[in-house]
Order: sequence, then structure tokens, then C-alpha cells
Amino acid sequence: MRERFGSDSRQMADFNALIIAAGRGMRMGARGREHPKGFLQIEGRRIIERSVGMLRAHGVGHIRIVTGHLADQYEALFAGVGDVECLHNPLYAETGSLRSMLTGLEGLEGPVVIVESDLVYERRALAPVTPGETVLVISGETKATDEQFVWVRDTGGPMPAFEEMSKNRHARPEPHFGEHTGITGFSAEMAERLRQVARQVLSEDPKSEYEPSLVRLAQEADLPCCLIEDLAWAEIDDEAMYERALKTVWPRIVENDAVSA
Repeated sequence: MRERFGSDSRQMADFNALIIAAGRGMRMGARGREHPKGFLQIEGRRIIERSVGMLRAHGVGHIRIVTGHLADQYEALFAGVGDVECLHNPLYAETGSLRSMLTGLEGLEGPVVIVESDLVYERRALAPVTPGETVLVISGETKATDEQFVWVRDTGGPMPAFEEMSKNRHARPEPHFGEHTGITGFSAEMAERLRQVARQVLSEDPKSEYEPSLVRLAQEADLPCCLIEDLAWAEIDDEAMYERALKTVWPRIVENDAVSA
């Protein structure tokens, strides 16, 4: 059943969301060839629809989805939905997520929260994200098998600043701070700086994923990290991760959302 997207009185027109949804989903096998990963369902609901609904409820007034693989399915799903814009990355098959992120950032004004399309997450994941502030949402240990571990530096402020991330938990001698969730909020000023950095990284490596641009940006600016130790969330890249999301993570999301409602 198609989600009905109504308006929300808390929405702010200049508060944007950018959903990176161009990936081919090759690790999903036959399921990935049939539908984009954002169309994976949990309890009969596409995860992209759930994410859009949560972003709107959080006050986001404009949602831009950067499409690539099976773009027509996104365009059909959100046809006529005024606050959702589908923007195609024609180079999706030969580039990484950095190209998609930059495609989505071009011409976008105001604060923006960047979200990956293959995420399922509880309501608290968006709580640290507010217009005008920059923040990386970080979780505790997930044991999800494809983690992006995050290291930080102390700035003397209320939150440490992002410094580096790696899928190798032993990339640095000191313990990692947490795991990157794929949800990051940027002030309007920081979003512009991210655009500039992303162009530089893309010129050096046209196939780059978007994470190296965050690392590069962190070399010249403080990017606060908010740790939610017990956050329930999952990224879905393959069938095993989908099964984990369904059987292990989703029940925790339902439970936590009931508490935080």
C-alpha cells in the first residue's frame, strides 16, 4: 500500500533532507535487481517511505532523493508529492555515493540532513538534528558486520568533533568513539563547505564514496558528534543484514519508539 504523505505543521520550508538512493544494491542479489534498496519492506512498509515520514514529522520541509538504479520506481512512488523531489544522478553506475551526494547538494540552500536510503532507524536518531547546527549521529556497538567506526577529538565543547572513520576497528591505536549511522545534519554554512570539499575529493577520485569528504571536511572544521549509545538502527546491504534488521533490530525500534513517543 502506498504511503499517504500529509503536511505537518512543524515543517520548515528551508530545512532540507537529502536522501542518497542511487546505489545499485548488487549485494542484495535478485531482490536488488527488482527494486532499489529503499523499497525493502518491513511490516508491509517501504523503508524509504518510513524515512520520509519521519523526516517530515521532524520538521523537514523539503526532501530531495538522489536516484540512480531503477530511478523510475522512486519517481512513480513520489509523483505528485509536493515536498519530495527526485533528482537523477545519470553517472550512478560508474561513480560512488560522493557523486550522488554532490548532485543532491547542488542548488540546495539552507540547512540539510543527509540520510542514506537503506537505513531503518528509531525516532531518536533524528533528535540531535536541528536546523542551523552540524552534527553526526553516532551509535554504540551494533556488531552489524559492516560497521563504519568513528574516531573523534576533544574540542572542549559539549560534544567531541569527528576526526576519522574506517571499517577497520584497529585503524587507530585509541578506542573508537562509536559507529557512523549514515545520518548527518549540516548548517547552511557547513553544507556549503561540504560542497566545496566534495568537489575537491571528486576531482581526485571520481569513484569515491561520500565518507572521505566528511573526513576531509573534518580537517578544516569541527563536526560535532552526538553519541546515542543504545540507538536501534540498521543499514541493509545484503540479505543477511536484511534478516538482522527484520528479526533483531526492528523489534527494538518498535519498543524504543513506544517509549519515546
